[in-house]
Amino acid sequence: MITERNVLLWILRFTADKSKVNIKEFKDKLPLPFSIVKNVLKDLDRKGLIAFTDDNFTVTCEQRVAAAVKAINLGSDIETVCAYLTWAEFENISTLAFVENKFNTKQHLRFKYSGKRWEVDIIAWRGKIAVVADCKHWKRNWRISYIRKIVEMHLKRTRALTEALPLKGLKCDLNRIEFVVPTIISLVPSPLKFYLDVPIVPVLQLRDFISSLTEHLNTIKHFIRKPTGHNIFYK
Repeated sequence: MITERNVLLWILRFTADKSKVNIKEFKDKLPLPFSIVKNVLKDLDRKGLIAFTDDNFTVTCEQRVAAAVKAINLGSDIETVCAYLTWAEFENISTLAFVENKFNTKQHLRFKYSGKRWEVDIIAWRGKIAVVADCKHWKRNWRISYIRKIVEMHLKRTRALTEALPLKGLKCDLNRIEFVVPTIISLVPSPLKFYLDVPIVPVLQLRDFISSLTEHLNTIKHFIRKPTGHNIFYK
C-alpha cells in the first residue's frame, strides 16, 4: 500500500506538465528498486490509472484525477496530493463529465445582479435543466461548519444567477432554462452527501449523478425559473 501510494505521488509529480513519461527517466528518480516500481506500474495499468509499456507510460487528465483520489484513499495527505493537481484540471474533469452527458457548459461565468458582481465555477445546461457547480479542489478537514458555509454561499450565488437569467449579451442561449440545480463538486467525499438538500458530489461519482439528475430532480434543491421572470425557490 505504501509503495503504491508513493509511486502514485511520483506519477502525479512527473505528469504535472506532460502526459508521457520515459520509464528510464522515471526509475532514475525513484528511491525504490525498479523491479518493485515496474510491478506497481503494471498493476496501475490494469486498474486503468495509467497506460504502461516497457518504455514509457502515459496519463490522461482524467487518470491524474483518479490517481490523486487513489493516493488520498491510500493515506496520502490531501494538501500534498493537490499540490500536484491544478485547479484547472479539476474543473476540466468536472466539465468533461457534463459534456459527455450532452450538456452545454461554460466555466467561470461572471455576471452582475442586484448591484453585485458574481461568478460561478461551472454552469452546465441541457434542455430546461441547468446545474450550477462550485468546485472544491481540496480541504484538509471537511468540517461540518465549513460544508455549511460553502453550501449557503453557493445557494446565494445560484439564486442570484437564476434571477439574473437569461443574461443578455452572453454567446449562449440560457433562455430555455426552467430548473437550476446548485451542486458542490469535491475531490474526495465529504462527511455529508447533502446539506439543505444541495448535493455534494465527489468528482469520480459525478457522471452517475448527472445521468440520474432528471430522475431525482424533485428530491434535491433547485430553483424554478418561470418564463415571466418570477423565480420560485423549491424546497
